[in-house]
Amino acid sequence: MGHANHFLITALIGLDYLDNNKNVECPPSFSTSWNPRNKQASIYRTRQYILNSSLAWAVDCLDSYFSVCNQDPKLIDNIGFIKDLDKAGRSVNEKLISFSRHITTPIGEMANDFNIYKSIVGLAIQWRNNTIHSGGDNKLEQEHKDILLASTNRINELFCNLEINQTLNSFEEHKSPTFKEVTSIIRGIQRFVEIVDSYLISKIDIDKYASNVIACHCKQYNISQKAIISLPIDKRNSKIINILKSHSFSETAITNSSPKIKIDNIVNLWVKRLLLI
Repeated sequence: MGHANHFLITALIGLDYLDNNKNVECPPSFSTSWNPRNKQASIYRTRQYILNSSLAWAVDCLDSYFSVCNQDPKLIDNIGFIKDLDKAGRSVNEKLISFSRHITTPIGEMANDFNIYKSIVGLAIQWRNNTIHSGGDNKLEQEHKDILLASTNRINELFCNLEINQTLNSFEEHKSPTFKEVTSIIRGIQRFVEIVDSYLISKIDIDKYASNVIACHCKQYNISQKAIISLPIDKRNSKIINILKSHSFSETAITNSSPKIKIDNIVNLWVKRLLLI
């Protein structure tokens, strides 16, 4: 989602150019016809389509993030949390509820605004459901609504003068989101994920996670784990480091608080894991 807002702006600039230039025609390379009876109406409806699609895509990205956190090697190191997510099934809203229930002490520079970002995510999910499901009439949970209404000034600061009262009215009246609302929602989802990431990493047993990463990598690429363990120490360590680097580990700590690992600890955990298989 890193460049989502840029792509959205690019698409809307294209529509604006189309709206302000009467002689634009469909290029021959498209191998199709384009001759709307009412160009302005077509542009307006296309703009709505792009905004609704961007909202749906953003929520789908969030859903994928939730799912990946609960896939091997699991970033979540809490049995109760995992069971909660398993019960959520395919419902992205139930997954949000699970994450909200278990992340009670968010950390990092943005932690104080976690409830705002969480409620923006809740709004995004329900709005997306209403725009893509015919006759959808999903309601925003009262907890999220109360948080958003109580945070009017802070939301105005965080999201470039977004008027949350107007946004909530548009949602309740089943209108399509505006450009500002979609870009704000995308930013809110990104900030929510940043906070969740920091929390999960702070709680994880990093040696155990690294061992699981290696095991999953070997399974994915049909590599013999026993063969790696039996290598000479230098070659074995080099192999382990390369596998971990391909899964977002770094040989150098990014910050003083970055979790650190010792290869010997990983190998010991790894051997114990193999003995149990």
